Amino acid sequence: MKEVYLDNAATMTKIARAVQAESDFYKQINANPLRGLYKKSVQAETEVDEVRKLLLKLVKADNSYTVIFSRGTTEAINLVANGLPKGSDGFGIISKTAKIVVDIESHHSNILPWKQRYKDVTLAKNLDAKELFAADVVSLTGVSNVTGENFTKRIKKVRKMCPRAILGVDAAQMLGHTAINLKELGADFVAFSGHKFGAPMGIGGLIIKKELAEKLRPLNFGGEMVDAVSIEGNPTYSEIPYRLEAGTLSVGAIFGLKEALKIKSDANVEKLRKQATVELKKLKDVKVLASNGLILTFQIKEVHPHDVAQILADEGVSVRAGWLCAEPFLRFKEWGPVVRASFSTFNTSEDVKRFVSAVSSVRKKMKYV
Repeated sequence: MKEVYLDNAATMTKIARAVQAESDFYKQINANPLRGLYKKSVQAETEVDEVRKLLLKLVKADNSYTVIFSRGTTEAINLVANGLPKGSDGFGIISKTAKIVVDIESHHSNILPWKQRYKDVTLAKNLDAKELFAADVVSLTGVSNVTGENFTKRIKKVRKMCPRAILGVDAAQMLGHTAINLKELGADFVAFSGHKFGAPMGIGGLIIKKELAEKLRPLNFGGEMVDAVSIEGNPTYSEIPYRLEAGTLSVGAIFGLKEALKIKSDANVEKLRKQATVELKKLKDVKVLASNGLILTFQIKEVHPHDVAQILADEGVSVRAGWLCAEPFLRFKEWGPVVRASFSTFNTSEDVKRFVSAVSSVRKKMKYV
């Protein structure tokens, strides 16, 4: 039985060209970028820099921005949260008592990096003047991983309300799926993960204002991020972006990322999600909670989401169930755990039919009907 994979918001089905590009790197080049003067090292460095340029072009960023590579969105946001507090080492620009505002829709990866490092963290429910008053940092969701809602307009509004705050965007569900214009958005940094739009796992990063990046304390210390180290162990740091990229980058994954970035978002994805939504709404014991972009979130009367997911898995349909790493939001909405189906360019109308059929059989298999 062919698997119907509908967990693309967790990690999208990989683009064949991206996987091939990663494999080709290891077969044909397999050299560290930077420092090497031989041909393959130069090839690796040239390609990594090309991907930085491609990312900047994709989000319409001017030359005031740079790209810092990381393992993904989580590490990228941690890099910023860790790097901002002022210290005796000369890094940082805010205090540990600075006011941090995060939207209630946030994934845990945009809550915990701040909550674990700062004393004053507000999970904003309205993002109004009261919640945003005197904010030093505002870190917002680009597209919800629960509802699929796009918050571009809200981010622009917050920028106008907080012109002096550091403004960040968790773009894990955004970049690669919807247009981002940094000139209009006004964000100081955008965090992303390549595996969310078909690139290999383990590569993502920050698209960040150079001025801000210069002030960040490195999250990791070691090779590649220094120009020199004295006999006492004191470093002379490399320039940005290398200072914030300690260790060996996932260069093969960066080669794969380049290919994934070339793929245009497919309008057919929304068509399939809408088709599935219409059909689910015909089922009397199914409650559709949200349907936007590539995401469809629902519950089945009297059946726990984990049981729904297991029954669907038995039918060869893969979905996500539970709190979706967004427990504060799901508690705020009073929804509790949910089931999420998320679509990609690799899905078909036949996949939708099998998904709906599997959902329609759940209550019967649980002996409710």
